[in-house]
Amino acid sequence: MKGAFYKLPINFNEILQKKELEKTSLEHSIAQQIILLATTTFGECKFDENFGSKIWEIDFDLLMNENTLKEIISKTMKQSLLLHENRIKVNEIKVELSEIKFSIQNVKRAKKRVDIRIEATVKSTNRPFDFSGYFFVGPLSYR
Repeated sequence: MKGAFYKLPINFNEILQKKELEKTSLEHSIAQQIILLATTTFGECKFDENFGSKIWEIDFDLLMNENTLKEIISKTMKQSLLLHENRIKVNEIKVELSEIKFSIQNVKRAKKRVDIRIEATVKSTNRPFDFSGYFFVGPLSYR
């Protein structure tokens, strides 16, 4: 249905029971798409081999310097949004990296936290759209 946006994950039991699916706003739908693009690797979606981002290809590259990593993440997200999210015009993508340290069973570990901020404009309404999200990459460990 045109103009209807559905909340993810889709409850397929409701579809089988012919119930109405939970709807969401345009902005939330765009945010869901951004998260899906950021957390999907190329080739994971069989219907479109280009859906996703390069982020997971560099997940375990521990030798890459921080500026290069930020640039790659920013570039891959911009390309993915241009290809797969035509409801917005991306103005700027900011990427910040930090390291989070924690212990599991007396083994010290560290993960890189990737914060992404996307400033865009919703094409249909010409309103500003801001997305902020984060995820973790690189399961580093040390003793």
